[in-house]
Amino acid sequence: MSWPGWRRRLVVAAALAGGLSGAACAPLRGADASTDSLAGTTITFSASVTAAEKPALEELLTRFEDQSRTMVNLDLLSHFRDRPTSRVKLLASITAPELIHRLEVEVPQGKPSIQLFAQDNLALKPLVDQRLVEDLSGVAVPRAVTRSLVPPRLDGRQFFLPFRPNVRLAYAEIQRLRQAGVSAPTTVSELRDVAERLKAAEGRPAVTLSLGEGDPAAVTLSEWIVSFGGNPVQLDDPGSVQAFQSLRQLWKDGLLARESLFAKFDTEVDNLRTGVAALAQNWSFTSAQLAKAGALRRFEVYPGWTGPVRAAHVIGGDVLGIPRGVKGKQRQAAVALAQFLMSKQAQTYLVRQNAWPSIRSDAYAKVPDAQRQTFRAIQQALSDGWFRPSVSYWPEVSKDMNEAVDRILLQDQPVRPVLDELHADVAQVARQQGAQYP
Repeated sequence: MSWPGWRRRLVVAAALAGGLSGAACAPLRGADASTDSLAGTTITFSASVTAAEKPALEELLTRFEDQSRTMVNLDLLSHFRDRPTSRVKLLASITAPELIHRLEVEVPQGKPSIQLFAQDNLALKPLVDQRLVEDLSGVAVPRAVTRSLVPPRLDGRQFFLPFRPNVRLAYAEIQRLRQAGVSAPTTVSELRDVAERLKAAEGRPAVTLSLGEGDPAAVTLSEWIVSFGGNPVQLDDPGSVQAFQSLRQLWKDGLLARESLFAKFDTEVDNLRTGVAALAQNWSFTSAQLAKAGALRRFEVYPGWTGPVRAAHVIGGDVLGIPRGVKGKQRQAAVALAQFLMSKQAQTYLVRQNAWPSIRSDAYAKVPDAQRQTFRAIQQALSDGWFRPSVSYWPEVSKDMNEAVDRILLQDQPVRPVLDELHADVAQVARQQGAQYP
């Protein structure tokens, strides 16, 4: 999971009542470039946010209305019947598979009900393979956007635009590390030393790694493998083998708390807040959660540790896309909104109000003082960002990584034979799907 799963899906229908002009309404390549008014045009934007994050997004859409002479009513669904002119609908949660299913039905009919969407960056390949999204190669990405955050091209074309990245950071409890006589580790070898000293000082392991079943383990292992120079989809390569050998030794020596086996985005916050972990990695929203609990000041927040080859941080979060078949004024309006959401104004506001990491390097000037350390760490971590490959067989990779945790760490099976077997499983699934495999 690349972002907390308890989000609600907010679908905002923006009624465009005025003409869009200048760079804000640059059309897609090949689109009608006329400056005709977009009066009466309506687009629907689907984005996934929590209840606490929704007001900032609504405010941004109001600003988009003001700047583009559009008309957006932001009443909630509970008031929708009382305000028939409202253009906002708060729908039930639309998961990534549900969005794909909806577009599978609507796109062939030429009637997509969503004109712009924000989608988890791990759920993009089916949208391209099934020709459900527009080619956005003609949409300029602002120069201030960090290059590593631009979604990779698929089939040589840019189908998705950057919007809301996410990244994991390290949280080290200052006083407990000080009592153990160590500082926050910045390399894998230092991590081992810190884990040993913490265990000696406290009589128990005080480091957690997110190895909870499913995506948490897959994210942790992907970062670990890449930092050792390996390829996560090729589980038997030298880097993958070395990464698992290192993890196996940490586990065997009792340096990782058993809570690691259940650790994910929410339980890691609890592990840090309650003292189960003196050192852990988690998604950057952890800072806001710790701040609400009055505990953030206890921690040093930093990018984490590098492997023998490089620093590697999985880039999670959402990217923007336009369904295939969105044409004419609706397409121009959807592009205009996408460009507005990538703008300095919008990204700076989301940083300040929602504490979201930004795609832009110039969006951090107004960060609250209490969160400056977090956002410095975010910027550094994102510069070492890595997109998980958009391959159809990634679910098999994730499943086999989780099986490797069970067999190598818990059952103490030897690393190489297990990874050779799991590699063969992934390769077979890739062949069955007709996908290229390393």
